[in-house]
Amino acid sequence: MRPIKEIILHCTATPEGRPVTVAEIDAWHRARGWSGIGYHRVVHLDGTVEDGRPIEKIGAHVAGHNTGTVGLVYVGGVTKDGVTPKDTRTNAQKASLEKDIIALRDRFDIKKISGHNEYAAKACPSFDASAEYDWLVDGRSQGFAPSTDPILNRGDRGPAVARWIEALAAWRRMIGHAWPPTGDVFDHTIETITIEFQKTRGIVADGKVGPQTEDEMARTLAGQAPYQAKPENNDEPDVAAAVAKMRAALADLRAA
Repeated sequence: MRPIKEIILHCTATPEGRPVTVAEIDAWHRARGWSGIGYHRVVHLDGTVEDGRPIEKIGAHVAGHNTGTVGLVYVGGVTKDGVTPKDTRTNAQKASLEKDIIALRDRFDIKKISGHNEYAAKACPSFDASAEYDWLVDGRSQGFAPSTDPILNRGDRGPAVARWIEALAAWRRMIGHAWPPTGDVFDHTIETITIEFQKTRGIVADGKVGPQTEDEMARTLAGQAPYQAKPENNDEPDVAAAVAKMRAALADLRAA
């Protein structure tokens, strides 16, 4: 068995929601003059994982980085127009990718996970693979770590993040959005959805989860209006102070 030190993530660069078979990918790669499919594992829309090129054989998925690596590809990676890069992974694909990465890590003692776009001027796999999966391996950047800060933000993971993701999922179900998020990792997707929520409540939209954002989520799930939308919660203007400030400014102008 050849030594494997790194997992490299890819997408098939096919339209969101379109199924792709291993045989199709194999045909595409043979048309390029290769011996067959260049990826070792293929993750389908429903989370099913199929073998591609035998893992004991060197792949053909990243020029100059095929030796010592294994190529994992998920079906999708662009919008339905077939052009615009997009992280189209379904929840099932995300779960299967993580499970397969862990299995490969444990089997080969892998300490590095990368995306194709880290080695070539490409969008593939249409998300930041290193940022999302660094926490699964040793010897790279800090990646996702258990959160001990009361403020949750991108890069955190753990029970507190899982609770926030559950709240986001409940909110998304309330507004009729499909594919609610799951898991315990505060990644780019969770940050984006958090910002979306914050905007709907009229609070600072920074993607971070502190007391104000948590309070607004509790109010949302209870069917209550945003805190600042209630007149009694808005600060009364200090008219006297404003008049005094204006008079002082006028006096300064006269003295000038």
